[in-house]
Amino acid sequence: MRTLVLHIGTHRTATSSVQAFLHANGPALLQRGILYPFGVKRHVVQMNRLFDGKVPAAELAADLTRRADSRRQPVHTIILSDEDICMRRDLTPLAPLRDSFDVKVVFALRRQDLWLESWYLQNVKWQWNPTLAHATFPEFLARREEFHWADYAAYVDHLETVFGPENLRLYVFEKAQMPQGPVAAFAAAAGIGDVAGLAPAPHANPSHSPLVSEFMRRLPLDEAPPPVRGMLERACSALDAALAKAPEEASPWLIDPATRAAILERHAPGNAALARRHFGREALFLEPPPPPDAPLARLALPADPEALMDRLVAPFVRELIAQAREART
Repeated sequence: MRTLVLHIGTHRTATSSVQAFLHANGPALLQRGILYPFGVKRHVVQMNRLFDGKVPAAELAADLTRRADSRRQPVHTIILSDEDICMRRDLTPLAPLRDSFDVKVVFALRRQDLWLESWYLQNVKWQWNPTLAHATFPEFLARREEFHWADYAAYVDHLETVFGPENLRLYVFEKAQMPQGPVAAFAAAAGIGDVAGLAPAPHANPSHSPLVSEFMRRLPLDEAPPPVRGMLERACSALDAALAKAPEEASPWLIDPATRAAILERHAPGNAALARRHFGREALFLEPPPPPDAPLARLALPADPEALMDRLVAPFVRELIAQAREART
């Protein structure tokens, strides 16, 4: 029976880089007997159709089998990747895939406080959820219980029920626990093996600085049609790359010490239980939290109107003008 690897996230664990790596190395992976199908970087369309009931799991399994059988090289493993899978409370629609494949689930775990900081910046950057895209950081944190998949102990319990504990491939998204980087950590969990000789993964989808993130939070990007929105997003990325960052803007920390301690305390029992069950140790995350006196990033625009115009608005508009000129040539 072929192996089917389901890479389900979580978000902000280099998933975009992993997908770019898999897509770019499609032919080389096929030489190793590994198929990354459909010719796309991310399998969000296929997963949405399955969970919406438009394509039953049995039909998807038959399609994947046909694609694997049609290759000249023998295919022993198929990989599907979509980080939005982990946002779904019920993964039983995926269970019938086990009738056709030996299903393995790859799930990366990032410490909840750090994940929340990164998840906030991502929601502001891409603005797919209007209720979160324009929320202040305190408003966002007040809704953190909505992100049920970040309760890793409970979510892994569900994964074990659907797929069996022996079929989970968990790894921790921390530098010390990924000595060769996140893509290599994924490759090991997915059974790809050594990534030497494969095209390196780009650093994809980084968060913007707090200053540009606050600027974007106040922009109605989600109201723009796709072509215009793309221009606005690229202008914001160019603005972020051009800005000289002040120390408070370079800080990676958004959460104040008291709130951070409360978040870590909330998840400590579940994280410890998960560490014992799947890693054979007492602590899931090994890196310490930032010290209480660590500077926090400032999610605020310049108070001086002239500074706001000179530092953000004018360069943003200038970038839009440059894009418009390039489009006309």
